[in-house]
Amino acid sequence: MRKGLRAIDSKMLMGKNTHMKACIKDLLLEPNQDMEDYAERKATWKPRPHLNQVLEMLNGNVGLVFSNGDLTEVKTILDSQVREVNAKAGQIAPK
Repeated sequence: MRKGLRAIDSKMLMGKNTHMKACIKDLLLEPNQDMEDYAERKATWKPRPHLNQVLEMLNGNVGLVFSNGDLTEVKTILDSQVREVNAKAGQIAPK
């Protein structure tokens, strides 16, 4: 799947939600003079209020896909990798 996404100049990021949340919170944090890397952060920091929406959606197992291209191509690649899962104990199997 990642190979197919790379072919259309897209990237997939899978990881622990706690790490993703920490990174996003770090991006949202406005630099102040108490920080060790204040000068570097101040030069590159910009407000990103849209990341709050992403932060709220990080529940359960989450993978992020980044693309500047056509999202129908991304969806086609993702849909081609769907597999059936065995029923867990106590559930009714579809087949």
